[in-house]
Amino acid sequence: MRKLIILGAGGFGREVLTWARQSVQHGTEWEVKGFLDDREAAELKQPLHAPLLGRIADYQPQAEDVFLCAMGTPAMKRACIENVQARGGTFTQLIHRTAIVGDEVELADGVIVCPYAIVSGYSSIGRGVALNMHATVDHDATVGEYTQINCHCDLTGMVSVGCEVYFGSHVSVAPGVTIGDRAYLGIGTVVLRDVAAGTKMFGVPARRVE
Repeated sequence: MRKLIILGAGGFGREVLTWARQSVQHGTEWEVKGFLDDREAAELKQPLHAPLLGRIADYQPQAEDVFLCAMGTPAMKRACIENVQARGGTFTQLIHRTAIVGDEVELADGVIVCPYAIVSGYSSIGRGVALNMHATVDHDATVGEYTQINCHCDLTGMVSVGCEVYFGSHVSVAPGVTIGDRAYLGIGTVVLRDVAAGTKMFGVPARRVE
């Protein structure tokens, strides 16, 4: 049996631990080994309910290890995933038992699909993407690597999302919209038109903010 290590023991990491133990992979593909986090144990909220195995940068992946990154900031998520992969680490997937995944969906390594999230048919979800609780990605959509989609977001049909995009909770995106790399969409934003790379948007409808 493979051993799951979660990168990041903060709030989202502790949630991911719970979802991991309720996932379709737990007990069939892997079981939980513990956390890696660059903070000291005294800096983290307790209890963790799983061992703190050490710092991310210091840990040497073992043959039986598989990893997930539970960090909400896309750039930090990318750096940690690439750091572990460069040392031979392998990333797995987490699909909660209450999540729904449609036909012909592509889920890359490191994807986390939290409770009640939905990925509809013919969509593609890139490496390291997290779909938090009740987030939905509709048909024929594409989500780029390391993107963070928070709770109750609604990405409708044929949406195209770049890499390292951050979606605050309750963001809604109209069909066919394209969102560029590293865009930031604030809580409750309604996106009706394409968003340029690196742009920060907020409001109903979405407006650029500095």
